[in-house]
Amino acid sequence: MHFPTAGGPFFRHLRMWHAASASLVVAAVVAFLVLLPSDGARSVPNSPCRPADSARADTPSAPDLDGDGFIDLVHEISDTENFDVIIVPGSEHGPDHDRTTVLTRDDLGVPDDIQTGDDPWQPTIADLDEDGHADLIVSGAAQVLWGGPKGPQADGPHGRVPLPGSGYNTAPIAGDFDGDGHTDLAVFRFSNEDQELVVLKGPFQRSGAPTRTLEIPSPVHEGASPVLVAGDANDDRATDLALYDSPWDPPLLFTGGARTAGGLSKEPQRLPEGENVAFGDFDGDGRQDVAIGRSFVDSYDEIDTPHRRGQVSVRYGKEPGKWITMDGGDFKEGFGTRLAAGDFNGDGCDDLAVQLTKKKETGDARIEVLRGGSEHGLGSKPWRATKRSVPGDDGPMYGTLFAVHDWDGDGRAELALLGEDRWWITDGTDRDEASFPVTPSKDRGV
Repeated sequence: MHFPTAGGPFFRHLRMWHAASASLVVAAVVAFLVLLPSDGARSVPNSPCRPADSARADTPSAPDLDGDGFIDLVHEISDTENFDVIIVPGSEHGPDHDRTTVLTRDDLGVPDDIQTGDDPWQPTIADLDEDGHADLIVSGAAQVLWGGPKGPQADGPHGRVPLPGSGYNTAPIAGDFDGDGHTDLAVFRFSNEDQELVVLKGPFQRSGAPTRTLEIPSPVHEGASPVLVAGDANDDRATDLALYDSPWDPPLLFTGGARTAGGLSKEPQRLPEGENVAFGDFDGDGRQDVAIGRSFVDSYDEIDTPHRRGQVSVRYGKEPGKWITMDGGDFKEGFGTRLAAGDFNGDGCDDLAVQLTKKKETGDARIEVLRGGSEHGLGSKPWRATKRSVPGDDGPMYGTLFAVHDWDGDGRAELALLGEDRWWITDGTDRDEASFPVTPSKDRGV
């Protein structure tokens, strides 16, 4: 059975559950995909970015489950029988592995009949009931662990978002798609009979029930399993929804704030061909821009990569009708396999991390960082390549770009690379900051 991930089948080789005895999205993200929007804009001297009235403030919030001001590293890991959500709290020194918490299937109340895959995901984190605390939404069951002053607890209140029918492999992603100020959820239903996009409108009751549920006919070909990612591509304060990673369709963009029942436009925009989408304010004008990666590497390594460089195409908010395409890496190096936006140098403008992968099922963790904040946005020279190892170590042979956030609260984002049952945290220049196992040690009793 095919279980899609935020980067397609590139995650399949990890199989971490079988290597770690107790071992997110990415939820999809992805959840989200994982390709997360950057954190709030900051005022930096001589920066072209506008910290005030920035559309970035309306993007989905960063995952701070316990409300301590530090972003947490949260992921799901599952196989066909087991399911865990692993929470690594943030701190002034970055993700604090010594305080890792593991929430099991029983802790989360995920039913036994819910299908799970063996790929890592980022769960959805959002305040569904509007009590001021972040809630945790996990798995294809859309199980909710309600937040509180200390974050969601295993013995705390639970709920479940009622999804119509069956055929969900990831948790819904969050956004205010109709622009009414309430958090909504969106998820793609992978049923063989009725593929569709489902929108659940907030606010949500403590049972998990939405105010209203809308079912939209699938905009992609039968059999496709697109990843969803949320952002604001037109600066109207309503969340837009992109779908990508379908082998038969280009990325699609539904604009939010439309006069429809679900708040999304009736028809999606066709974006340039590519395999992933990221949102960020790369030119510092306060409007979100859209980036699309196209590596030309086959998803299953079955077809030879053509003798050409990978690409990143960018559409800036100030010029919504114009796409700029940049080639990167060397020939057949897979530039553009994965994208993530974040402010790595603290100037208040988003940069773009781009992964290069020659083979997606046996890929490496080579990352190029395209600097934002130049007169024309991305493409500031020189591009900087992150190291892929902690000093004195060979680094993750099969690592991949998983997420970007400012985990230590210093105003500069870090990258989290995931591979070989380990996390690798790097600051996006030439310095690695930490490396630790995906799951905590058994003898710690976590």
